[in-house]
Amino acid sequence: MTSRALPLKIFSCILLIAAISTFCPAQNRERNTISAKAGGVNSVVGHVTVTRSTQAPQLLTSQDDLVSGDVVNSGAGGQAEVLLNPGAYLRLAENSQFTLVDNSLDKLLVQLDSGNAIIEATGPDGIDLHIPVVTPQGRLTIVRRGIYRVNVREGVTEVLIRKGRVQLGDDPKNVAKNGSRITLTGGTSELAKLDKKDSDAFDQWSKERGETLARANQRLSARLVNGYLSSSLGSWPSSGFGSWGLWTFSPALRCFTFLPFYYGWTSPYGQFYGSYIPGAFNPGYYPGINNRPVITNNWPGSTPSGSSPSSGSIGVSNPARSPSGGMTTMPTTPSAPASQAGPRDPDSGSRAINRVRDPH
Repeated sequence: MTSRALPLKIFSCILLIAAISTFCPAQNRERNTISAKAGGVNSVVGHVTVTRSTQAPQLLTSQDDLVSGDVVNSGAGGQAEVLLNPGAYLRLAENSQFTLVDNSLDKLLVQLDSGNAIIEATGPDGIDLHIPVVTPQGRLTIVRRGIYRVNVREGVTEVLIRKGRVQLGDDPKNVAKNGSRITLTGGTSELAKLDKKDSDAFDQWSKERGETLARANQRLSARLVNGYLSSSLGSWPSSGFGSWGLWTFSPALRCFTFLPFYYGWTSPYGQFYGSYIPGAFNPGYYPGINNRPVITNNWPGSTPSGSSPSSGSIGVSNPARSPSGGMTTMPTTPSAPASQAGPRDPDSGSRAINRVRDPH
């Protein structure tokens, strides 16, 4: 009887290992709550494939992480969203292809080979970003927060700047701003005014994704993120986390969102990124937990620390503002429209702030 039971146990163990191996990738994003890497796949709609070096094309999923050299293709009805530098998202339209030439934070390079893509660059006004994009017709660099659509067809590249600022080529003085349409052909460029009505379903999808990601930031669990910060990061700040912030997984909306190091970040679509890590580059300013920074939730209509909490509030760990190091309370959702002035900085006499300092 024992001899019969042993093969059965071995077989059961094999099945268990196989099940765990299948289940773990789906949980990988939740285990790795914090990330600063470019290339994370945040959303996939329809048929999208990735081709890696020496490998045949395979289906792309929202659990994948792209590496340098990966080529992504979308079929009819296919769309994908990929994380770039923390705070920037690339969205690929159907029947399009892009190559992640370099996924390192300091040398990030995206190449749109064909089709259409939108880049949403989140941030405060006046902060210089550096997101280079190349196409068969030239090179452009996104230098300010905004919404940028790039269309590549045979022999022509169009760049639509709905908001923001783009540098063309290597000349820092060759800059196009809000409301511009740039046409690149054969080494020459033509600048025209952008028609505000020039949009389609892909633009609408990008706008909806931008709203979702800002909402995911507002719904981050302070307890979850603070626990990870206090137990898993070791020394702070880490050189691998970039200058502006990091990607944080939102279990509520099943995607990564941007968690800034500074107060005052907004999506170019108009939503606030109210959850942030104050004092991340100056831990002594906010002692946090065990001398590490903590997440703070603060968005339009939220109850400032030290005020009476409103109904429907959740506990937010914020020892920097609580004399006892305990829990303060803030509402779960904004109660003021996004069109109002930004949320109030609890450490500036509750005045509205629209800018952050450049750490460089």
